Amino acid sequence: MEYKSSVRIMRSEIRNFKNVNYGKVSYMNCGSINKRGIIDKTDMVGIYGQNGSGKTALVESLDILKCIIKGAPIPYETYGGILSRDNPVSITTDFFVERESLKYKVNYVAYLRANDEQKKIEIYKEKLTYWTRGNNSWKAERDLEFENPYYDNTDLLSQKELSIVSNHKNHLKSIPFLASMQNLALICAQQFVSVFFNFWVLRSSRELEENEENIAFRDVVNGMMQFGMVDLNVIKVNQLGTINYNQMIPINVHRETESAIIQECIELYISEPTEIEESYFPQVQATISAINIALQSIIPNLQIELEKKMEKETPDGTKTIQVDVYSKRDNKRFLIRYESEGIKRIISILNYLIAVFNNAGVCLVVDEMDSGIFEYLLGELLGLMNKEMKGQLIFTSHNLRVLEKLDSKNIVCSTVNPDNRYIRLVGVEKNNNKRDFYIRAITVGGQKEVLYDDEDLIAMGYAFRKAANVSDKVNLTFSAEFQEKLEQHKK
Repeated sequence: MEYKSSVRIMRSEIRNFKNVNYGKVSYMNCGSINKRGIIDKTDMVGIYGQNGSGKTALVESLDILKCIIKGAPIPYETYGGILSRDNPVSITTDFFVERESLKYKVNYVAYLRANDEQKKIEIYKEKLTYWTRGNNSWKAERDLEFENPYYDNTDLLSQKELSIVSNHKNHLKSIPFLASMQNLALICAQQFVSVFFNFWVLRSSRELEENEENIAFRDVVNGMMQFGMVDLNVIKVNQLGTINYNQMIPINVHRETESAIIQECIELYISEPTEIEESYFPQVQATISAINIALQSIIPNLQIELEKKMEKETPDGTKTIQVDVYSKRDNKRFLIRYESEGIKRIISILNYLIAVFNNAGVCLVVDEMDSGIFEYLLGELLGLMNKEMKGQLIFTSHNLRVLEKLDSKNIVCSTVNPDNRYIRLVGVEKNNNKRDFYIRAITVGGQKEVLYDDEDLIAMGYAFRKAANVSDKVNLTFSAEFQEKLEQHKK
């Protein structure tokens, strides 16, 4: 049976994560979904603010969310230094899930802490609440809350009294794993994965009897796991390093098999040939063709090509095709490593933008969207996306040109207050230039929170002068030592 769903993020809320004590962002369709159960707006939100004010924290919280709901452990090497055991983090997200004529509103809360001894991230407590859409309202609320005791238990073989906390237990009796959590909790603690979103629950949910309670639970779990595995794409700023240092360009490849829909990131190496599995190669070529169609409209006469070098077979028998990536423009053809960082950046995100432009179920999250991209081009591109895009785009940026192309409702500002990190501008009139209004809000104020710390500007000049004095002392000392050695050399 096919369980293809469409999922939309309605709201994000994070606590005690990096420099955010508390922050909440409601996305464009949150109000219309809560009131009428419909998506009626183009769903684009840009996060703007000074450096160190929580923009990347929001992106990383969505990256962690992606790991959780697709049934994967959160990578310790990426987030272990951010999370601690003494100050747990919570990530709360509201979703809208649609499958055919059925609609669900979902609230999911994950509590996280680091296990530095095992170098793992523990999802030690979770709460899942969902509602079914009736004719005119959200109804049939169901809630499930579970705290996994095996994370605190050194003897994993010992038996614990485990149960799901719920206000609606009687309605959920037909869901088998809720009655017996022993094995599931133990496995999830060993694998450091969610107790609600994992392949054991996914498999059992598809075998449930067809009644209203079971269908709702199955649609929520299946829909959100599919969203995490396929349709939620997070591009973090560290991917820029791989491009800027001529390492590789990540290309998003979508392929479907008889049993699954798979979204993968294929790494096209810049400074050396790339080996692609023969079975993947047609999808990679199709992706390059799609990118070239869109690329032509953005950068005229530019195309990218894959040139086959040789075919190989790995020791396990897998056949691969070795390719080089070329750039072709104005009858000139050269390896893509010689292109600018901006063009390589555009190529790397273009297929994601194509997907979110055409597919209502796709959510794309991009940190530093403006990095390396000409500001006028970026403004025109995002202006087009905001008019015609079907999916959801969440991005951070420093480039203020985009403010002139978007409505003020599309803009979220990060603040200097760690207890209230994200706000929307108030008092913006239709005829206001949003770029000028934002700069005025930074310098003059008038918003619910301070957007920029002016004291930093006052301290900046003092710090520069002090640094120069220290530098001068070091230079004088060095100069004296140099003169002494020079005199000794002359002798």
